Formats: sequence, C-alpha cells, structure tokens
Amino acid sequence: MVQTHEPQEAAGTDDMSKRAQWLLVAVLALCGLAAPAFIYWVGPGSFGLGFRDTYLTIPMIPAVLLGLVGVWTAIRG
Repeated sequence: MVQTHEPQEAAGTDDMSKRAQWLLVAVLALCGLAAPAFIYWVGPGSFGLGFRDTYLTIPMIPAVLLGLVGVWTAIRG
C-alpha cells in the first residue's frame, strides 16, 4: 500500500492584521511618492545642500523607513 504525503497547513500561522497590511501599503505609497515629489516641488539645492547631495540625501529618508518596515514585517511574520 502506497501512502501519499500531502502538505499540511502550517499550524499557528499568524497573518498580518488588516491594520498592519494597510500600514504597509501606506508606507510603500508614501516612500514611492514622497522623495520624488519633494525633489520635484522643492527642487535640488534645498536645505543648503548641493545638487548632488540633495539627490543622494533625500531618497535616503524613505529608504531607511522601508528598511525599518521590512525588518518589522520579517520579525512579525
């Protein structure tokens, strides 16, 4: 007699709550739009930074936020 082994659902998997899912979507949307919009409206050279420094510094803020959210979702899941 041959028995087939079918995969079982993982016991105790906790999915993210609806609130956490929407928070993740909001952070992704904000990060995808915030840095380009800021550079577009305020322009390079803001905060006393040069052209090159502005384009390197301003996108770093959403990148750090995305990194924190990535670590949060990895630890949570």
